[in-house]
Amino acid sequence: MSIGSDDPAPGAARWTRWSLRRRVVLAAAAALVVLLGAGVATFAIALDRILLSSAQDAARSQLEQLVGVVSLDPQDPAGTLERASVEGSVVQLLDSHGSVLLSLGHDAADGPMTDRLDVPSGTVVQEQAGAIGPEQDPYALAVTGLVHGGDRQTLLVAVPLDVESMAVTRAVVTLASGALVLLVVLVVGIDRTVHRALRPVTRITAQVREISRALSPHRVSVPPTGDEIAELAVTMNAMLDRLARADAASRRFVADASHELRSPLATLRLQVETSTSGATTLDGPVVHGELLRLQRLVDDLLTLARADDEGLLALPREVDLDDVVEAEARRLAQVWPGALHVHLEPASVHGDAVRLGQALRNLVDNACRHTGGAIAILMQLDGDRVHVHVDNDGPPVPAEDRTRVFDRFVRLDEARVRDAGGSGLGLSIVEAIARAHAGTATTGQGPDGRCRFTMTLPLVPVAAAPPLTPSAAR
Repeated sequence: MSIGSDDPAPGAARWTRWSLRRRVVLAAAAALVVLLGAGVATFAIALDRILLSSAQDAARSQLEQLVGVVSLDPQDPAGTLERASVEGSVVQLLDSHGSVLLSLGHDAADGPMTDRLDVPSGTVVQEQAGAIGPEQDPYALAVTGLVHGGDRQTLLVAVPLDVESMAVTRAVVTLASGALVLLVVLVVGIDRTVHRALRPVTRITAQVREISRALSPHRVSVPPTGDEIAELAVTMNAMLDRLARADAASRRFVADASHELRSPLATLRLQVETSTSGATTLDGPVVHGELLRLQRLVDDLLTLARADDEGLLALPREVDLDDVVEAEARRLAQVWPGALHVHLEPASVHGDAVRLGQALRNLVDNACRHTGGAIAILMQLDGDRVHVHVDNDGPPVPAEDRTRVFDRFVRLDEARVRDAGGSGLGLSIVEAIARAHAGTATTGQGPDGRCRFTMTLPLVPVAAAPPLTPSAAR
């Protein structure tokens, strides 16, 4: 075994392998045993103290009565005491050396029952003595001093505690029996309560085991208790919904990617097969165009894969967004034959300048594909955020499609007719890049009713903020 191993002890490992119900019941039973045991012990001690105090008070009262009787005839204490009633107690008169001068009572001991020979007259000392007399029983003692003819004598009264001891024993046995019955009842009750409480969890576990695929329509039943278990069931259903959506999106993604790849691959295959058979010669521009289309598609897929892995921002830093917008506007002005309107605002954001340029390029390319007229690139400051609008003369995206248009491989019907070669991933990449920069990508219509796509990003605060690290950018 290696030094410093974190393996649990055998007992702890066995405890963790037990079911939750068993652990809860055993822990509750152990706690109840401790509590009930402590309660019985406390009761026994308290009862014993009460009965001992009562016996000591009785011994003291009887001793005071005997002292009063002796005071009537101080010349012969022993003779006076012999005529007195001891009422089931033991009375002893001792001389100054501890010798027994008088011992009365049916359990009278031959020897002295106390060694307290220094108690002054008029003072009573109470104590408990055990294992005295033939029966070796405990006694409650009351001791006082007497003076007879100049000699010091000691008078004591001993009240036997056998009745009290028996009462304590019976009370403890009775209470312990009741505590045992109560323990059994409580443990059974706790076991049933825990079983009833965990029954929904068992049902949820069984239902989840029956769900063998992500697209299964089955869901776990939510108990009507409104407690943590109900919350667990709701959370489990939400997780299953997310898994179903993710699986459906993955299947749709694979199907759409296969569809997009099939067309250029078929064109390339046709070119190769016809050229090999000698029917035609290889059309270089066609092959080159299809290869570029494949490369763009693969690059877009890799970009989205990095976005899914939260690794889209390779070099985040403070970026002058107006410089990025101006550079894209200059490029567009050289290739776009239509009208172009640009409005810049000084704005700095934290992020990756290359990715922001890619997002803006995709928005511009989308505008070029869907209009033959004017294009506008407008920056708008809005508090601590900046909006980059790309407007075109095409009709706005219908309201019901303004969220779906940013999904992968989604192209609206009109776009499928007028599309000039887009893969259907450009707007998804825009949304992923905006999200990686803590921003958003939306679509709607501008004040003049034209189609508008907007990327919104948070501005760098006026006070210099520390640059983002790749982990912080995620």
